[in-house]
Amino acid sequence: MGLPEKEIQTILSGIKDFVLIISPEKEIMETNAAFLKQLGCSREDVIGRKCFEVLKEDKRETSNCHNICPLEEAIKNKRHCQVELTRLDSTGKPRHTEVTVFPIWEKTGKIAKFIEISRDITQRKLDETVLIKKVEERTLQLKESHERLLHQDKMASLGKLSSSVVHEINNPVAGILNLVLLSKRILKEDVIDQKTIDLFLKYLELMETETRRISRIVSNLLVFARQSKIELVKFDLNDLIEQTLMLNANLLKLNNIHVLEELEYNLPLIKGSEDQLKQVLMNLISNAVESMATSGKKRLTIKTFSKKNQAAIGLKIKDTGSGIPKNIVSKIFEPFFTTKTKGKGVGLGLSVVYGIIQDHGAKIYVDSTPGKGTCFSITLYREMAPERTESSREG
Repeated sequence: MGLPEKEIQTILSGIKDFVLIISPEKEIMETNAAFLKQLGCSREDVIGRKCFEVLKEDKRETSNCHNICPLEEAIKNKRHCQVELTRLDSTGKPRHTEVTVFPIWEKTGKIAKFIEISRDITQRKLDETVLIKKVEERTLQLKESHERLLHQDKMASLGKLSSSVVHEINNPVAGILNLVLLSKRILKEDVIDQKTIDLFLKYLELMETETRRISRIVSNLLVFARQSKIELVKFDLNDLIEQTLMLNANLLKLNNIHVLEELEYNLPLIKGSEDQLKQVLMNLISNAVESMATSGKKRLTIKTFSKKNQAAIGLKIKDTGSGIPKNIVSKIFEPFFTTKTKGKGVGLGLSVVYGIIQDHGAKIYVDSTPGKGTCFSITLYREMAPERTESSREG
């Protein structure tokens, strides 16, 4: 036995969502007070009229109902349908509405009626828009902070290099100066003959060689120090290693570090930021040098090899230093974690390394034995993942 119409009206009026009962011909059979209040009309204005006429969707100007009719979708899929539509309120302003249509079937298989329940989600949409904007702003702030951190770490590495590079530059400068003074003295005292000219040519060649050497050192320092926009390019990892070792040549020499290069010939190119990956190498080499300060055997091994089954390049940087205690190995990539004495470091180097490796969609592992040394293993993929590439470009 069905409920009396008055009781149905009482139930519908107590529902805050908008309720419509619609016939198979899309005529409104019943509604509730919440729906009438939203449209600003009376019950007599809607009963018996087509739903799209009442909802002012007959002109299809403000609604996206013409793209998908929830009633037709419910018939086609033979199940309830939920869509988001734009509808006008009593003042004519568009409102975002979440519409759910439940088809009621007769025993014969025909549609008896549709029950449509909808709710206004305009405020939720506005809140989502505000939230998305805040997330975008926060993401931008984090990217800017990350870039500043990278640059600060780079400057710290550059500071460490400066003292050793001074010697590297002073030696050729002193040599050039001596050759200039010697040439001036010869010009004053001796007769210029072919033998003297040949000697001058030899001096000039030496001065040219030393000047080019200074130029390479200064150029590498400037390239490393610049705060440039990240550019993703394809490059040879072996070439990048050679450049970094040249930049650190005097640092390694002053600390009596023997470098063993085991670089696989003709490696495939990888895609990434040369500038950032050079910073990774700088930090790992610098840490290795510091860890070998008191070691009897000071050997730094750098190995590259292809991983054909993974379309990747493997890189290992191994030292014979003091090693890392087992209880802190898991913490070395954390920001501001350091085992160095006060004033020797703030614990950002390996954190920056980890961040750069993550940005490249790569992997890094550490294996260390106290008293014997540490090995950092890095896997760099030849092609960065699309989302990583896009993220880096935006950054």
